[in-house]
Amino acid sequence: MSKIPVTVITGFLGSGKTTLLNNLIKKYPNKKFAIIENEFGATNIDSELVTNVKNEDIFELSNGCICCSLNAELYQVLQKLLSSGLGFNHLLIETTGIANPGSIIAPFVTDFQIKAQFQLDSVVCLVDAEHVKTNLEKEEVTAKQIATADTLLLNKIDLISPKEQKDLSELLSEMNSQARLYTTSFSDINNHQIIGVEAYNMANIYRFVLNVANKQKDTSGPKPDNHGIEAHCFSLKKPLNQEAFALWLEAFLQFNPETIYRVKGIVDFKGVSNRILVQSVHTRIQANVGRPWDNSEERISQLVIIGKQLNKEIIQKNLEELSN
Repeated sequence: MSKIPVTVITGFLGSGKTTLLNNLIKKYPNKKFAIIENEFGATNIDSELVTNVKNEDIFELSNGCICCSLNAELYQVLQKLLSSGLGFNHLLIETTGIANPGSIIAPFVTDFQIKAQFQLDSVVCLVDAEHVKTNLEKEEVTAKQIATADTLLLNKIDLISPKEQKDLSELLSEMNSQARLYTTSFSDINNHQIIGVEAYNMANIYRFVLNVANKQKDTSGPKPDNHGIEAHCFSLKKPLNQEAFALWLEAFLQFNPETIYRVKGIVDFKGVSNRILVQSVHTRIQANVGRPWDNSEERISQLVIIGKQLNKEIIQKNLEELSN
């Protein structure tokens, strides 16, 4: 059985997430969507519930979609969906507007049981063009939502001037330089490819790390924005001790849960002939075996860390000690 792709939709309160859900359903009429809502009943995906399916939390809507609420552990909700008897071929998850999406994203990256049946496709963040600057100043979670996404929709551009749109686009590109950035009104994505982009497969993670590394070779370092989000790439020419690296990364994430948003890397471990592709979301870590190192290439570990208040010198020193 092929894995079911998952799109996570995030964004601060009022940014247009539910409108985007409706537009996705309209744009892809041949998709059989399942939708998980953090706050079921507060949305207007479809006002007519056609079937109450075996479980009071799962409904089939008149448009053929399945809808349920995230009122239990994510794994339990996913299993209920799979056993509901209603086939679906794409999962949409709308997070609450005040939530750090990392806790929703992480299980799809690291939980073996969930990964066996689902494949994280993309994380889409809606950005309210009219209010984003205020939200960034007052609500730190807004910056986290922007930083963890691979697709940014600058929405409600009809409410701002062309100059403001240009300035906001530049700001978002500074905060998350690797995300695809689109501008929309009323969450209209007819001209944009939002699903089926496979942003979270390991090949794209590999390209992401190399892109950041190459950028930092050409500059003096990442340009910090006025909201403090940084993306640093750490390069190490000596192979690392696998056990020591695992212990360090776990401790690093556990002690910095509010300031480290993402980690992505290509690692050369002692005694391992293949490169290891590592990523983390929240405090969850995933490692996959990549292709073998070529005899003609230099074996360099490259680790990208995205977050706030990063002490680059100390992190570099810690990583270098892992090769001893």
